[in-house]
Amino acid sequence: MRVKEIRVSYERRPHSARPIRDALQTLSGGGSVLVEVEADDGLVGEARTSFGRGDGAPRTLAVLIEEELAPKVIGADAEQIGAIIEALKVETEYHGSSGLTTFGISVVDVALWDLLGKAHGVPTYRLWGAYRDRVPAYAMVGWANFSLDELRQQCVAAVGDGFRGVKIKVGDGSLDQDVQRIEAVRAEVGPDIAIMVDANQVLTVSEALRRGEAYQAMGLTWFEEPLRAGDFAGYAELTRRLTIPMAAGENLYGAREFRDFFEGRCCDIVQPDLRRAGGPTEIRAVGALAAAFDIPYASHGGGPAALSLLLAAPTAIWLETGLRSSPDAYPRLEDGCALAPQGVGFAWE
Repeated sequence: MRVKEIRVSYERRPHSARPIRDALQTLSGGGSVLVEVEADDGLVGEARTSFGRGDGAPRTLAVLIEEELAPKVIGADAEQIGAIIEALKVETEYHGSSGLTTFGISVVDVALWDLLGKAHGVPTYRLWGAYRDRVPAYAMVGWANFSLDELRQQCVAAVGDGFRGVKIKVGDGSLDQDVQRIEAVRAEVGPDIAIMVDANQVLTVSEALRRGEAYQAMGLTWFEEPLRAGDFAGYAELTRRLTIPMAAGENLYGAREFRDFFEGRCCDIVQPDLRRAGGPTEIRAVGALAAAFDIPYASHGGGPAALSLLLAAPTAIWLETGLRSSPDAYPRLEDGCALAPQGVGFAWE
């Protein structure tokens, strides 16, 4: 089975009248890129990658895929995905294989694995050897621009949807404001729902220590990404000095960065992002490294590919997603867990 054609399209997302915001940035729009990989037998694997902001990013990425990545993939053996991904890394080494380049490699990788699952007539995670058929799920619903009333409503809705946990943004205001928001959520959701907090890289080490001590006294599940992603020494210090679990990794690129992160004992929970970590091929390596270092693995973001990777990761603990629009929305939840996709490739059904 060889790759016959790669089709790339993109769309820009209109700016929201009231965009969501965290402590670092306003997620005003952006858009998405769709990649379709067609094999010589007519099967098509699909994948979409998205941007929370950056109006020009979708078109820029589409051009990069069409002109630089696709020519190296067309004609290749579609079952030798590892070899394809390594070839794309070599092809892009001159200008660097992180940033938008990794977004491009990742979406091609997802499409190839979707194609392979379809070729074998099974959900892709079954090709990897699953450890489980479900993963506990939490909802990222606590954006920084939400009022206290909106925050309460969103978290109550998430619990009503069946999620076991909720995550809220911190670091946008004072510690007192953070505490007020956390206490308001705890009063609504009760003691048995996990609450995670995410500072989106805006704090110094000293401020993260100060806030982390307050968060751990409140019994929170983890403290996410308080420092810039590249501050490995700072993360190692926080992990050593705080008892609240330190969660990070969504802005790391490739298994080698994660290896250095793990060797430095920089986190208690790792959170690879499907777009930035390098796609399923690279994330499976990250998952194996996490297991070797006894580090729990939680996804950054949801969707069937992210859930499939968790099913096949030895130390997986949480899927991140958002509110469900209806009882039939995906992922399907049972006792607070997201159930494995049932469709071939990365299809839900």
